[in-house]
Amino acid sequence: MKYPKLFEKGKIGSLELKNRIVMCSLAMGISDDKQCVGEAFRTYLMERVQGGVGMIILENTRVDDEHGVAAPWQASLARDEQIASMKQVVEEIHSYDVKVLAQLHHPGRETFSNLNSNEPVWSSSNKSCGVCNQETHEMTTEEVEQVIGKFVEAAKRATQAGLDGVELHGAHGYLISQFLSPYTNQRTDRFGGSFEGRFQFVKEIYEGIRTVCNQDFVVGVRLTVDELLAPNGVEEYLKLEEGIKVCQALESLGIDYINVSNGIYESFNALSEPMTYPQGCRSSLIQAVKEAVHIPIIAVNMIKEPWFAEKMLEDNLVDFVGLGRAVVADPEWAIKALEERECEINRCISCTFCFETLVSDAIAGKGPVKCAVNPRAGRESLYPAYKRDGDGRTVIVVGAGVAGLEAARVLAERDFRVILVEKEGKVGGQINIADKPPHKRKIDWIVEYELNQLQKLGVSIVCNTEVTEGVLEAFNPYAIILATGGEPIKPATIPGIELEKALTFKEVLCQDKELEGKKVAVIGSGATGLETAEFLCSKGNEVTIVEMLDSIGKGVYVQHYLDAMDKLSHYNVTYMPKTKLISIQKEGVLLENIEENKQAMYPVDYAVLALGVHSVNPLEEITKGICNRVFVIGDAAKVGRIEGAVRQGFEAAYTL
Repeated sequence: MKYPKLFEKGKIGSLELKNRIVMCSLAMGISDDKQCVGEAFRTYLMERVQGGVGMIILENTRVDDEHGVAAPWQASLARDEQIASMKQVVEEIHSYDVKVLAQLHHPGRETFSNLNSNEPVWSSSNKSCGVCNQETHEMTTEEVEQVIGKFVEAAKRATQAGLDGVELHGAHGYLISQFLSPYTNQRTDRFGGSFEGRFQFVKEIYEGIRTVCNQDFVVGVRLTVDELLAPNGVEEYLKLEEGIKVCQALESLGIDYINVSNGIYESFNALSEPMTYPQGCRSSLIQAVKEAVHIPIIAVNMIKEPWFAEKMLEDNLVDFVGLGRAVVADPEWAIKALEERECEINRCISCTFCFETLVSDAIAGKGPVKCAVNPRAGRESLYPAYKRDGDGRTVIVVGAGVAGLEAARVLAERDFRVILVEKEGKVGGQINIADKPPHKRKIDWIVEYELNQLQKLGVSIVCNTEVTEGVLEAFNPYAIILATGGEPIKPATIPGIELEKALTFKEVLCQDKELEGKKVAVIGSGATGLETAEFLCSKGNEVTIVEMLDSIGKGVYVQHYLDAMDKLSHYNVTYMPKTKLISIQKEGVLLENIEENKQAMYPVDYAVLALGVHSVNPLEEITKGICNRVFVIGDAAKVGRIEGAVRQGFEAAYTL
């Protein structure tokens, strides 16, 4: 399919872009220890540049080292020493006819004191962030003026580094956003009170930049136009009507473009939508802005596929499409679309693992952000191009879940002869269960990508085949990779587990046993339990979730928890935390309230166990006498998530 709109030239201010694809800012945490562009960051950027985007907006770039730190290895233009390395990579990017902007950023209250001089975090007012929960300092007028100066100084350094412009980060509840919003700005000086007062902060930043940068230097704003806080019970916040007013004021000021966004940390799933949200979920907000201003509009809109990006341009919804997670997952997204190789795109499945590891890894100083479907993302310098040194040597991969598929793909790229064997009639492993709850079909994309790549590489998959010692010996393999997966836990120690009414989540989701209009107890409230409960609710069942821990969903990543609980709120679900399953009986389940040590029979038609998965690895012992290169990966090694399975498959094949 051709995409004429997507690959049409376009203008932003003084800049002419070779196409309409903008790689938007996404924090990766891969600068060096001085927040300069080192080899890791350079390699990450250049793969996306060579992948065909028209413009790159660098990750959130620090302007203040003392009170404006979001992560230890965050890019920065707060000091002169950072100019040289930035200039070097900018020149390299320009050699590919790609424009590049820095996103100037100050987190305000949405950060942590331990990163910011161990002092209370700065904000427009002393209202702390409901997510970060840090003691918050209302900046004095003089401190506000100092930070304005730091934004201006960073923009000046950007010009010295040869950047084409800057984007002011006024979205997602960061400092500029905090000043614009009546939710976070209760000031009484000239930077608060009226709309004009709340607008003054960004106005003075822009005017300061224009005094130190020439008129050709592009200045845009990424802007939250609606904080979407109504579900939190908040009444006064930045709503779309006032967000549009901000856009119009920015246009009057002379801003070159607006990068439309929504949400703040306290409405996090609005700014980092999970898998269940569709492509185009922001369209109505974007359309309202597009109709209100005349300067170019950029927007990320859960775009994962070229056809949808093309449609946004055809519908005049945007002037440029913004890609964030999509080009982390596949740096060649643009060139594959241009060359009509859409089926080869490794599509982002919106699992939000990147945002989870932004907090757990990048902000905590443990390493770069991780992508579930692209193990090389942020680690391109650690994993350069594949060595094609397989020389046709035979490697048997047992199991065609995502770990086995990824291992087979990388081995084939390296010119090994790959024999991929799967005992089931369908590849995908646990994905064939995980895709069954409502709105989870994106998770299939990783399997579709792997299958397309294996077909391109000429790797055949042998299904419906049980691997035996004789089969392995017959091939005399150079190496064996065991990716035999896992199975749902069904403890034999539970009295009544043998009854027909005792089912696993797999049996329910794969509809080995169809349940409709039944009374069902789901035992376990991890992510699988919550999703199984939603699946059962969608089939008209009356659902109770039973959990031994003191709260439902404890340990589930917050975005997945909020998304799941929002979906379940549309049904009449009963929640029973602090409750233990004692036995399964013909009339129901015997439960014990752990807090009160009281047992009671709870009448249900079925008990569905969502207690996790155990490893299945029957072949490791017999392989030791056949081959001295044996790798156990994925759930067969240790039960985990998609990212771990893909990464283990990749690393085993890459390092062989």
